[in-house]
Amino acid sequence: MWVSTDVAEDFGLTKGSVMQTEQGTMSVAGVFDWPNDSRDTRFAYAFLVPVSASNGTFDECWVRQWPQSGQTGDLLYSTLVASGSSSNAGVTQVNKSFDSHYDAQVSYGQRMTRWMPWLGLAVGLMFGAFSVRHRRLEYAGALHSGQSKGAQLLEITMETLIWSGLACVSSAALLGAYCVRMSSADVMTVWLGAMRTSCAIFAGVMVSSVLVGITIRETQLFCFFKQR
Repeated sequence: MWVSTDVAEDFGLTKGSVMQTEQGTMSVAGVFDWPNDSRDTRFAYAFLVPVSASNGTFDECWVRQWPQSGQTGDLLYSTLVASGSSSNAGVTQVNKSFDSHYDAQVSYGQRMTRWMPWLGLAVGLMFGAFSVRHRRLEYAGALHSGQSKGAQLLEITMETLIWSGLACVSSAALLGAYCVRMSSADVMTVWLGAMRTSCAIFAGVMVSSVLVGITIRETQLFCFFKQR
């Protein structure tokens, strides 16, 4: 049998405890929490004993689903067995304080972290620009020594791809490990959502490094040298 937290505290019961009842000796399979938060109070102080589904008809049929679907009511009504009391059947929530009109998509769209990919893109643009500007004297000198602009842009692209790509792969591995450990369900969806910020940073770094690399000219060599 399963007992509520209140029953377990009053009788000193834990998982595996044994107690005498009118139906004989029974063991506690588990303790369930049933707080007073507007849910059905019948199970706040109760013993629950499982029986076979073929044991007969039952007074209630429960469905665990969140957020609710419009098809849930039809599914529950399909379990009805015709009798004189069938006309009184209805569908209600175990906890009526939960909003039956909850819209998960709207709630997700209004989350505080919805701006993170855009912030990541801005950070990536800044990092990419800084990484090239920090070496602009070197790049201008390479152009003065005969390197073509196309070869230099390819060099910038490959160098940036290596360090930013490794950073993105590392963050993907860390986020994946964290999601596997902490997500209760649908790990892949959570991981893909978390990876959008890392991918935005990677994209920003690649784009800004190439764009800043395009602006470097051989004629700027002495100007960069004097500034340094």
